[in-house]
Amino acid sequence: MSKPDNPDVEQTRRLIAEAVRAMDVSETDAWTDLAVISYNTIVDTIEVFEDEIVCDGARFRGPIVWHVTLTYGQGDDEFTSSDSFPGTFEGEMRNNAAVVEKMTADVSSFYE
Repeated sequence: MSKPDNPDVEQTRRLIAEAVRAMDVSETDAWTDLAVISYNTIVDTIEVFEDEIVCDGARFRGPIVWHVTLTYGQGDDEFTSSDSFPGTFEGEMRNNAAVVEKMTADVSSFYE
C-alpha cells in the first residue's frame, strides 16, 4: 500500500498549478511558438497535471498541455480548428508564492 502525498506537498502543487493557469500567456516563451501557427491563436485552457509536478527545494517543474483554437483566413474564407500541444513549465517558490519563470509549447507536430 502506498503512502499518500504529504498534505504540504499537495498544497504546494495546487498553488503551483493555479499560478501556471493564471499566467498571461502572451508573456511566455510558448506564445511565440503558438502565435505563429495561425492567423489568430487563442489559448482555451492550459492543462496542468498536479501529481506530476516535481518540487526540488524551492524549484519546481512539470508538464502541461496547451488546448488552443487556431483560425486561418478571414471573412468568408475563415476556418477554425482546435488542437493541443504538449509543453513544460518551471519556476520557483518565493515567500510562499509560486513564481512561474518559463513555459514552453512543443508545436513540432503542427509542421508534420
